[in-house]
Amino acid sequence: MEEKLKNKNILIIGYGNTGKSLGAFLWNKKNNIYFWDDNQNKLDNLDKAFYKYNGQKVNLFDCIYASPGIKKDHKIIKKAIKSKVKVSSDVELFLDNVAGLNSKNQLIAITGTNGKSTIALMIAKALKVKPLANFGNLVLENFPKKNEVLVLELSSFQLEYLHFIKPKISIISNIKEDHISYHGNFKKYFSSKTKINKFQDKNDFLILNYDDLYLRKHFRKKSQNKSKIVWVSLEREVSKGIFFNKDVLIDNFFSKSNYVIKKSTFLKQNHNKLNFAISYAALKCLGLDSNKIIKSLIKFSGLPHRMEYVGSLNNIYFYNDSKATNVSATCSALESFKKVFLIAGGSKKDTSFNPLANYSDKVYEAYLIGETANDIKKVLGKFCKSFICDDLEDAVRRSYRKSFVSKKNYPILLSPACASFDKYENFESRGKDFKRIFNKISSGKA
Repeated sequence: MEEKLKNKNILIIGYGNTGKSLGAFLWNKKNNIYFWDDNQNKLDNLDKAFYKYNGQKVNLFDCIYASPGIKKDHKIIKKAIKSKVKVSSDVELFLDNVAGLNSKNQLIAITGTNGKSTIALMIAKALKVKPLANFGNLVLENFPKKNEVLVLELSSFQLEYLHFIKPKISIISNIKEDHISYHGNFKKYFSSKTKINKFQDKNDFLILNYDDLYLRKHFRKKSQNKSKIVWVSLEREVSKGIFFNKDVLIDNFFSKSNYVIKKSTFLKQNHNKLNFAISYAALKCLGLDSNKIIKSLIKFSGLPHRMEYVGSLNNIYFYNDSKATNVSATCSALESFKKVFLIAGGSKKDTSFNPLANYSDKVYEAYLIGETANDIKKVLGKFCKSFICDDLEDAVRRSYRKSFVSKKNYPILLSPACASFDKYENFESRGKDFKRIFNKISSGKA
């Protein structure tokens, strides 16, 4: 592998964090590194060790690396595919360079529309390692120690450019409609997600959410899988899987035992019970003791911007679920409440908001923001009062005032069902703004 990487011409598309980590890694291998970014302003600060791509023929390059989010119909990628130039990614390069993969360094790979970051961190914390890739810790800057388990969170974007991956343990938390504008249709999105187990064999494990109809239908066909499937459910007891029923974890796959799970704020939400059960299953696949696993997992209190409890004012609770960048995530959040004042809306994503109608009984009133405000109002407005707001601060203030004045004292839930890019850089900055507004109101400042 060392020789293969020397003295090559490499083109990297995207001069963000991933692209820069690729550049540094490949430059140290004595390669000629060229960069392209659709935002040409980024290349004004290009490191002097690198070259700017100026439209050279793609067949002059030995390999092209695409940053996450670069579509396969990108003009350079299309030319590369046509010219049969290999297109790869930082994750693939990383996996190629891990010497003892699945012998000394066992690989756990996690994907799904929702929940994958939480699951990745729960497993990683239990193993005392960092979750890598989509979680935010760059793979090429975090090569594992000998015998260290690798925990990779993989988005559909990252899986798209993986030619080969064979995890010891693959996890798919769920697959709902998301990123359709990127993939073109749900079938292609589903296909990118299920690549995660394509090369697994009978010695490997695949952990699946039994309650996800798409997954259940797909993987019940034996032709779609060669690994050992561990089903996880909140809805029914599965004979070869894990069932989390109320406060009892029923293990019908590994220990054939039941475990009473201590109550916690984190486990009040059903989707976190699912995350807990999936994480338990993954750690059992590694042969760890059940009681030790549970003792570790029960300490987990959640991630910022994922159903995060922010605080209370006049007995009205505020929850920050800014990470809910798709409709299914908001539906999942609503399941955890009897009634809320919902704040939703954001940038357009070519998706239907109709599933929200199934949870309209949970929404007392909706306060809507962003590009999609009118689209969501068309759905929720049939069932509850829905108001278009100027911005997030307007929505928070109006919903809080109504909850207080009406004496309903229902929680204020920010769960946008949309990406944030119409107003914010990312979901984190949107969530931070929500918390800033809460702190501003609670301190009595105008």
